[in-house]
Amino acid sequence: MKEDNGNKSGPGRIYFFRSESATSTVIGAVLLLAIVFSVFSIVRIGYIPEWKSDAEYSHMDDVWEDMADLKSKIDMMSIVLASNPNSSYLNSSDPDSSSPQLVMSVPFHMGGGSIPLIGSIKSSGTLAVNKDPCIMSIIVNPDSDSGHYFKSINCGTVTYNSQNRYYVDQVFSYEGGALILGQREQSAMMLYPSIRFSRTSANEYNVTINAVRIFEKEYYPPDVISSNSGCSLSLAGLDYKPLYDSDRDNFGNIESFILTIYTLNPEAWEQYLEKTIDDTGIDPGEYTLVSSESSNSVRLTFPSTSDSTKTKEASTPDILKRLYVSETVVKAEPGIGLN
Repeated sequence: MKEDNGNKSGPGRIYFFRSESATSTVIGAVLLLAIVFSVFSIVRIGYIPEWKSDAEYSHMDDVWEDMADLKSKIDMMSIVLASNPNSSYLNSSDPDSSSPQLVMSVPFHMGGGSIPLIGSIKSSGTLAVNKDPCIMSIIVNPDSDSGHYFKSINCGTVTYNSQNRYYVDQVFSYEGGALILGQREQSAMMLYPSIRFSRTSANEYNVTINAVRIFEKEYYPPDVISSNSGCSLSLAGLDYKPLYDSDRDNFGNIESFILTIYTLNPEAWEQYLEKTIDDTGIDPGEYTLVSSESSNSVRLTFPSTSDSTKTKEASTPDILKRLYVSETVVKAEPGIGLN
């Protein structure tokens, strides 16, 4: 009897032990999944944003190189076109003509910041031609009654606006021959335009200005491309035109000139002009530099015509010996794909 009772209780005990083992396996699997999801959440919240930010920062470096390449190629076009004083005016008035043109292409990396297996979504960007304004006006006051000279140049712009997800957005703007970086309501000129002040004697200076004008057809909307893949910008050098030479037009007699730049980046232009003039050794009292936020403009007057701005150190007034103004005309057209 006792032996029979022992046999009846055996299968129940085995079932109980098997149930415990299955429960332990399920609990272990649940704990393992919880650990895996916890690690994934920590990586996703704590590390992926930083990795994506670094990747988008690297993409901004690529865009910077693209914009620097744009400026470099336009500078080369200016040199080549300036070497031929008889460059075709027909090109600048009708760029669709069959006249020979100097053509180059600049590839642009519109989007980036993807990380394989972790964050494949790329940031994007917008490339625009002549979307933002940039106007350069020059007024020459001769030291005679020969009349004032006035010229207004609609320089146009080539701009890239980033649309990042993690890294701070940046705006690269090529205008008037300068490359400007904008970020969080601030701007700085990274590569300089062709505006030169040079000393010829103790207090005599020459000024040369070559404004780059991005050709724009009247009444045509700006060219804008938004993408997260490859894009290219086709450049065609149309013309180089001398606009004003004081030795030729005013026999070298100039009282002063006023350079006004209307731009969305007045801060960058003001800092550049101030540094350029100071590096030449011109006394601060010999020029006037005014920035206006209301009109988005910067105005330079040299030599200064106001006695109140002259300092005691400026015992001998500075003289503008020669002013030379020219413009390079370039056509820019965006397209899809890297060339």
